[in-house]
Amino acid sequence: LLTLYIGHTTAAASAVVAAFLGGLAAGAGAGGVIASRLTARRSLLIYIALELAVVACAVLLPFELAALKPLLRWAYGDGAPGLVFPAVRVLSCLLMVFIPALALGGTFPMAIRWYAEDAAVPARQSSALYFVNTVGAAVGSLLAGFVLIPALGIAGTTRVGIGASVVAALLVWIVFLSGTGHRAPGSVKAPAHPQRKSGARSPEPEARHWIPITVLGLSGFAALMHEIAWTRILSLVLGPTTYAFAATLAAVITGVAIGSGAGAGMVGRTRHPAAWLSFTLAAAAVTATWTYSLAGARIPFLVATQVASSSNLFDQFLRQGSLLTVALILPTAACLGAAFPLALAMVGNRDRFGMVYAVNTVGAVSGSLAAGFFFIPRFGLQPTLTVVTGCLIAAVVIVIAWGPLSRNARIGGALAAAAAVAMLAFSPPWDRALLASGVYIYAPYVPKDLDLRTLLKAGTLLYYREGAAATVSVKKLTGTTTLAVDGKVDASNRSDMLTQKMVAHLPLLLHDNPREVMVVGLGSGATVGSALRHPITRADVLEISTEVVAASHFFIAENYDALKDPRTNLIVGDGRSHLLLTNRNYDVIISEPSNPWIAGVAALFTREFFSGARDRLATGGIMCQWANAYNISDSDLRSIAATFRSVFPNGSIWLVGGDDVLFVGSEKPIDARLANIERNWRRPGVADDLAKVSVLDTFSILSLYMGGPAELERYAQGARPFSDDRMTLEFSAPRELHRRSGGDNAAALGALLGKDGGPDAIRRAKATAGAMGWRHRAQMMAKADVHGAAYDDFVRALTIDPTDRDTLEAFVKTAMVSRRSSDALAWIKALAAARSPSVDILIATSKLLASIDLRADAMAAAQDAIVVAPLQPDALEQLASLHADAGDTVRLDNVVALLRQVAPSRAATEFYAAVAAFLHGREAEAVELGRRAIAIDPSFAPVYDLLGAAYTRLDRPAEARQAFETSLTLDAHDSTAYTNLGLLELAAGNKPAAANYFAEALWLAPDSQTARQGLAQSQ
Repeated sequence: LLTLYIGHTTAAASAVVAAFLGGLAAGAGAGGVIASRLTARRSLLIYIALELAVVACAVLLPFELAALKPLLRWAYGDGAPGLVFPAVRVLSCLLMVFIPALALGGTFPMAIRWYAEDAAVPARQSSALYFVNTVGAAVGSLLAGFVLIPALGIAGTTRVGIGASVVAALLVWIVFLSGTGHRAPGSVKAPAHPQRKSGARSPEPEARHWIPITVLGLSGFAALMHEIAWTRILSLVLGPTTYAFAATLAAVITGVAIGSGAGAGMVGRTRHPAAWLSFTLAAAAVTATWTYSLAGARIPFLVATQVASSSNLFDQFLRQGSLLTVALILPTAACLGAAFPLALAMVGNRDRFGMVYAVNTVGAVSGSLAAGFFFIPRFGLQPTLTVVTGCLIAAVVIVIAWGPLSRNARIGGALAAAAAVAMLAFSPPWDRALLASGVYIYAPYVPKDLDLRTLLKAGTLLYYREGAAATVSVKKLTGTTTLAVDGKVDASNRSDMLTQKMVAHLPLLLHDNPREVMVVGLGSGATVGSALRHPITRADVLEISTEVVAASHFFIAENYDALKDPRTNLIVGDGRSHLLLTNRNYDVIISEPSNPWIAGVAALFTREFFSGARDRLATGGIMCQWANAYNISDSDLRSIAATFRSVFPNGSIWLVGGDDVLFVGSEKPIDARLANIERNWRRPGVADDLAKVSVLDTFSILSLYMGGPAELERYAQGARPFSDDRMTLEFSAPRELHRRSGGDNAAALGALLGKDGGPDAIRRAKATAGAMGWRHRAQMMAKADVHGAAYDDFVRALTIDPTDRDTLEAFVKTAMVSRRSSDALAWIKALAAARSPSVDILIATSKLLASIDLRADAMAAAQDAIVVAPLQPDALEQLASLHADAGDTVRLDNVVALLRQVAPSRAATEFYAAVAAFLHGREAEAVELGRRAIAIDPSFAPVYDLLGAAYTRLDRPAEARQAFETSLTLDAHDSTAYTNLGLLELAAGNKPAAANYFAEALWLAPDSQTARQGLAQSQ
């Protein structure tokens, strides 16, 4: 709740955790000192007072937050707050987290003072209390994360906590009224000078009390480092969802509870707690090392296998993921939990128990801060877990060296510690490529009969950084560069480019005169780069991750090096907090967060967030909010619409590509502003930037309009808006992670306007759009890899003008890419039946027939095209391609001869002559002819594949490799080039590189038998 106000950054979250754990430590330390001076009966009264103090803090929380907001706004300023804002943030944590945690921490020594008053072995009774308290914490974390917050909201969950404290206070009050003291079960009134009992031990000498206290400080430090590191690892493997975080926390606390229970049972039954303490710490070191040695490869692959086999069963995946989390974390947590009561037994003196608890908690605070701010950002996850093991081994060494151990116990502890060291030394380095591959989301897209690991790792990892908040990576696969956060791709330089540009251009084109812009989320930087194409004076860019900022430099070509533009003001921080706290107003606010199933992101889809944006809009300002139509339920998307509409009742909804939704809101309806798109299109650099994603006219933009206020109201009818209190989206969205819902949601949005609906500008644009307008829209969709929509738009264009050769050619390509060749063939035949034979239609027919392996019919259609137009080079080239594919050298030679007569200066003529020479076994001649083709047209991609094949036969691998790589620079989706490069590497004995090339080829052409065989040979 507090991070919604002070920011969802790592620093803010760590401040909250540190304040809570620090409060517990301070409360336990102070409570221990006070309890030692109290009678058992009076300690009960203090306990009740402390619980009621917690209740008072919770009741006052809404008022504290109301008072905090103006203070934070004052401290924040315009986003460059210096030291004032962090100081106020720390102050807020102290007031709202530290004080109630202080009271909670103080309850523990008060309970010990009463419960263990007459115990012969107070450590045992104190450990029992610690065990019960930890079990309660485990139950609370599970209920809060999986049940209470989704069902009751934050306020309702807080009320449950208040009720629990009230019940605890009432129960203690009943105990207070029932008697004056307490005797622990099975205990005996301790005499003034207790005699040593069999099965018990005498307290340690005063000089050795530092040993268990120091050891628990180290174990607390290691425990929180271990938890934070594993939280980050599992976010890479299971996904950064709220469920994953809750499962990790519950596994840690449950393990500590089990261990403390076992340790409590052991105390009093052993005369050698120091020996058992060294053993449990050594066991913790061994289990920690063993589990993290699995984290870099085996665990991700195991999850990938599970997801690939049952990706649509979220409950099953959640169950399996939770069990995996428990298996990985609980053993170490249980050993650390058992260390606490054993250390208490070594201390012996009950009055020091509060101090022991405080030191353990201080160690936990230090471990949390050290992991989040130092070790993980600077060294990474694997070295951080190495430090965890090192701390545990150091604790074992302390106990062995200075603890009261027998010779055999020292030897046993030393051997266990040595085993942990050996495991640490021989742990393999982690497979970063597999960790960065997003196994939890992309494994289902790998064909079932292909090697899962190799396909997931395919491509080149250009950047990998484990930061304080997330792991960010940049990868190049089949020519596309992608930026991923915790394995999930958030930006790319291919199909995502349309949305990344349109989310900036759309509101800026609608605005009359935008000057100041705010962008939430940097990503690749393409959005702010497009925003800077407009004549704005300032662009505030809010990015929460410094690693994303560094990764954006791999997209300088796409973002125009936007971060170096003097108008760009990069703020590394929380975008929501900036909107809620800054005093600056903006003409346009662009919010392009990640998907709401990622923990914390749902806060950017609530009523409070949209209200904060509305309040920061200047007069006439516009907000543009991105949302995903894919991997989201119909009800959740409608609720996002309802939430947006509750703040922007005059909003509109646009569908970009196939499954990206833009909500555009302003104080007044934007109908009158639609005309601005045509005028502002002429701003220098705007049309050129949009042309890079094949947005070639204003109709392409206007065609994305799905509805205005009336349609938005109808779409959102009955849906429940999201709020900070009831952020159910964070819990429902992960359940749709593998549901391919984009088509269903897009269809629902596409039906909102109806045939003739929408404002005048939209109706007029659709009514006047000719064949060229629909062809341009189809090209825009094809560029975004939305081939289904592109196919439909090409059909509309050809319906208007069936004679357009460029449209027909693009239509055929789209039909083959979208595997709709049969449908396209039927449509083309119907078109041909209604008109006189056309050489272009016959060529299109031949290509479509060839794509569905009807070679004879394709040949006949090509022959018919030549009859209709004997001197048409395109018809001869189509016939030549069919003969080349069939290996018919005789007929191919004849066609090449005709091409030399008809089109001697075309690159295709030299190319097919080179193909003929290659098929005849004249590789040197093929190379010479291929070079002639390149001299005519250096961008003629197929010739480079031919040259590569010829060089391969001539045993010139370096030149062959260069030819294939050049082919990929012209057509990065040419699966043949990847396959040929794989064959080259395989022949050279470089199997890993060969496997990578074959894997890339199979991402493009899963049915390629050559690539499949090559991959099998590369294993």
